[in-house]
Amino acid sequence: MIRTKIVATMGPACSSVETLHALFQAGVNICRLNFSHDSLAGQLQTLRNVRQAAVREESPIAILGDLGGPKIRLGPISDENGAGGMLVSIGDQIIIQRQPIVGSNKRMSTTYPSFVDDLRIGDRVLIEDGMLRFVVTEKTYNEVHCQCTAGGILKSAKGINLPGTPVNLPSITERDWECVDWAIENDLDYLALSFVRRADEINLLREHLRNKSSDIHIIAKIEKSEAIEQIDAIIDASDGLMIASGDLGVEMDVAEVPIIQKDLIRRCQAAGKPVIVATQMLQSMIEQSSPTRAEVSDVANAIFDGADAVMLSGETSVGKFPVGAVHTMEHVARVTEDYIVESGLNKEPPLKLKTMQFSAAVANGVRRITEDLKVKLVVVYSQTGATARIFSKSRLAAPILALSSDHRALRRMALHYGVIPQEMPPPTNMDDLVNHVDELVRSREIAAIGERIVIVAGSSLGTPGTLNGIILHTVGENRGTEGE
Repeated sequence: MIRTKIVATMGPACSSVETLHALFQAGVNICRLNFSHDSLAGQLQTLRNVRQAAVREESPIAILGDLGGPKIRLGPISDENGAGGMLVSIGDQIIIQRQPIVGSNKRMSTTYPSFVDDLRIGDRVLIEDGMLRFVVTEKTYNEVHCQCTAGGILKSAKGINLPGTPVNLPSITERDWECVDWAIENDLDYLALSFVRRADEINLLREHLRNKSSDIHIIAKIEKSEAIEQIDAIIDASDGLMIASGDLGVEMDVAEVPIIQKDLIRRCQAAGKPVIVATQMLQSMIEQSSPTRAEVSDVANAIFDGADAVMLSGETSVGKFPVGAVHTMEHVARVTEDYIVESGLNKEPPLKLKTMQFSAAVANGVRRITEDLKVKLVVVYSQTGATARIFSKSRLAAPILALSSDHRALRRMALHYGVIPQEMPPPTNMDDLVNHVDELVRSREIAAIGERIVIVAGSSLGTPGTLNGIILHTVGENRGTEGE
């Protein structure tokens, strides 16, 4: 069992119950519903299939809803000369106008009414993830003129990026609010907020969730250069980050993206919050049964950096080998994690928490115990999941079995590195807890008779904020024997 968590994007390639079950068996912990695609009715059927398949699993499966956000796209483009769109070459001039039009003869429009207003001469316009590139050379009230610096075929509805251009779009669209309410109604575990630029955008979503009595956790997607400038406030306001490295590579100097990734993971580590590395990680496996060496290195380096989870997008949603992509990611994670442990690279990371310092101190002590005594497993009763999250960020030398009676907390814990969520009602006392844990770890074959485990709990079992007890237990021994 690997400690890095795997996020799989749902889509037609993996929508059946049997394929979903195969994904979970291969190592998927979190299912991503991409609200940029499919109707809410279609998403509901996918969600039902996910939950039906998840019933067979010993560990909970989390559901992450990914809000589409204010994506700017090209308007409709006519098919010129059978090319599938409008062919443009380096040096060509195109005109993007304010009023909607079916694009032809190097003139077109976009889905964003204020597109012309926001752009300035010299600004860059990137289309289809930067495959086609333009520079603004002239501007009037109703249109902008752009010169092509990297050509290709302009096609209807392709995405537009405006790196370095402040855009006056709302962070949450009307469609997003509809998806948020749907997520609340259907009890999703996480919502990813796209194109985050400032912390107040996260706070706006948080307020809406609170007004609806929802405890869905918010993941801030980092895909805009403006977010990097406000990153500490964004981390404070969110429950975790998703680093969309592919999108960042379009928005800014691609050579800076690996450095930014390492820095963001380090900041999340210090804040005690989970981080997902996403976008095109095994992109070639959409069409091919094997990844490239560069893609394998991308996944491995995300794990070396300290990511809690790595994400598959088109590889599982529309790819030809969805289960194979998960097997590949699981294998890379397993080999990488083994090397980290064997080489001693799993060093104690810094935690700079504004809250839960007591839990962090206990985790630090447990870390020393697991290293000195070669402990097989750490067990923590974490009713809300907060303690499990802090223990996860402490990168213990042993996996963490996190117990709770709260189904929502258990599903959320599926995102945390090294955490194995497990339902258990609050025990009546410490002896009861130890006996239940002993039986559980043997039945699930997480630890064997004679192996040492550490059990961490509070004097008031099941009550958050009462963590104050550490028990060293040998599996198979009765309470009160040597070693406890």
